[in-house]
Amino acid sequence: MTSHDHAPSPRERTLAQLALAAIVIGSLWLRWPGLSQGGFASHDVGGILYNAMLLARGELPYVADIELKAPGSFYLAWVFAGDRGTDIAQLQVWANLWAIAGQLALASIAWRHVGPRAAVVAAALLALVDAHLDSMDANYVTWAQLPQILAMGWGLAAARCHGAARTLGFVIAGALGGFAAMVKQPSGVVLLALGLCALPRLWSSDWRACVRTQLAIAAGAIAVHVPLVLHYAAAGELSALLSSYPLNRWGLSYVTAGGREHAWPMPIEGALATIYFLALPLVPAAFAAAAAHRRGPAARSLAWPLVIWLLCTIAQAWVGARFYKGYFLAAAPPAALLAALPWGVFGPGLSRRARAALLLPVLLLGVRQVRIDRDTRFDRSRPHDAGARAIAKHLQGVVQPGDRIWVWGWHLWDLYALLDAVAPTRIYKSLGLIEPPNDDTWRLPATPLRFVDGEYPRMLVQELRADPPAVIVLGSTVPQRDFAALRELLREQYVRDGGVKMGKLELWRRRDRAGSG
Repeated sequence: MTSHDHAPSPRERTLAQLALAAIVIGSLWLRWPGLSQGGFASHDVGGILYNAMLLARGELPYVADIELKAPGSFYLAWVFAGDRGTDIAQLQVWANLWAIAGQLALASIAWRHVGPRAAVVAAALLALVDAHLDSMDANYVTWAQLPQILAMGWGLAAARCHGAARTLGFVIAGALGGFAAMVKQPSGVVLLALGLCALPRLWSSDWRACVRTQLAIAAGAIAVHVPLVLHYAAAGELSALLSSYPLNRWGLSYVTAGGREHAWPMPIEGALATIYFLALPLVPAAFAAAAAHRRGPAARSLAWPLVIWLLCTIAQAWVGARFYKGYFLAAAPPAALLAALPWGVFGPGLSRRARAALLLPVLLLGVRQVRIDRDTRFDRSRPHDAGARAIAKHLQGVVQPGDRIWVWGWHLWDLYALLDAVAPTRIYKSLGLIEPPNDDTWRLPATPLRFVDGEYPRMLVQELRADPPAVIVLGSTVPQRDFAALRELLREQYVRDGGVKMGKLELWRRRDRAGSG
């Protein structure tokens, strides 16, 4: 059952299919730097590959390292980043194709519930904004996007079914929502959206139906985690998984450390960031949501679940008060789908005069978005990992197969994959462990890093002494001068390598490697 007033003609179907093909081709062109550049755009992806490398070596994230991220992206990278989990070029190709699959999934949902025109509008709006929001990069938000869209799609479809088909549909929706949470914990908010939509007067006729639906969603979300639980249980490390995911004390520290002294109040920062990143789909979405109230029960039953989905994803983007652009990626699909409703700006239900008046600001926002996409495409075409690649090239012949390395600095996480070497310590990255969590926001730069003494610096030095890495690399901005125990270790067992000139960056070789390379 769909909400459009007439069955689409063969001509309308054909034109919509051609338009969707054009959108895919346009997305491929826009994302070509992400598909072809072959490097790290965000160094967070270095952390994803590090954990994929652990899996490829038969080790487990949370056991072999201290990690605050959800494990789903690690397993995806294990599949998509080559046999050893180090192929960043291959991973980037799959990530950008994954993003385009999300556009097609949203188009399929719009086509099923509204019609061909809506499918084209929703896919086009999402394609215009998602390349900027995900930076055409294999980061956590990119991998979480497709299962979130599919989860709500299955939920919308299941709500129109009865009996066993309805229950099965919500189980599948819950499984997809659970997988989204497994990829990025805040993305589990889609389960909350599904649950809220299942309340009486939306997807359920009474509280009994609501309870059955909630149980089906929960069953799916639990079931999708069974392989992960079995993987850890087979290794006797179930407690490590449970203590690190879903509730991770380092992750909670990261969330609660958000916000800046010089920032505006959180509601103002959040509202401004939301409008800044989502203006194009959000303006027509707001009009369609407001208009749905006057269109009767059928319109409200379609629009309100999308409004709930949108509000839940905006709320998760506000968690931590940093408002990074990638956090708003999850809100783009419900906004685009709302904007595509038939009584909206792009639908056939408006008079020509009203449409002309409403389309003018939307077109201006479209021009703005095209300019943003142009700048994003240019930025993505430039290598963001040139420094790490230069260091990796310099260390060829120094780092041997089986060697371990340790780096300090976000921009250096790429080195683990580039050198196919892991750390001899669980502390392979420092944020929140030997220095505070990052405090930059969507518009404010980070404050200078500072060293935080305590349990984790002591653990780090102890583990480095127990198994000294072949190479230690210290980034230009890290407060290594304040880490006295580390400086003592370097003086005792390492020799400074001056072969790489990058600001204050320091490269240290273990003494038995001082003459190699």
